[in-house]
Amino acid sequence: MSYLDGVILAIISTIGFGATAVLAQSGMQYVKPASVTIISLIVGSAIVFVVAFILELDEITAISITALLFILLNAALSYPIGRLFNFIGVKYAGASRASSVIGIAPLITTGLAVWLTDEKLTGMVLGGTLLILIGITLILSDRSFKKPDHNSDNNKQIGTTS
Repeated sequence: MSYLDGVILAIISTIGFGATAVLAQSGMQYVKPASVTIISLIVGSAIVFVVAFILELDEITAISITALLFILLNAALSYPIGRLFNFIGVKYAGASRASSVIGIAPLITTGLAVWLTDEKLTGMVLGGTLLILIGITLILSDRSFKKPDHNSDNNKQIGTTS
């Protein structure tokens, strides 16, 4: 695969990530964020296992211990913890706001990549990260935001009696 292929796949993945927040918000009208997280992780893991074993079985069996430790740390931080906190943020701040805040991830990624992997910080990357910061600041300073109403009849959990 080429650099451009990687960029195209990353752009396509944003559709899934963007839809996730909206779909999770819709589902959380009926269940709590932890339940949405567990179901999401189980279904997502099953799909990834099948695809990985079909496409990359040789690579999976050749993973080094060092690489496995980084993968396990990623799995612990990103998927269960990150997704749970993301879904809680979506429940209380709304899908568009919570997803916008998550949009600062490139700032964190850039800082960690420069620090831990010796990536070079170019003027374009620095400029892009500054624009992200400005955009997030504008979004969060919007005072016209209306918090989702979690006490209305439409937002009660299925099976409850109050």
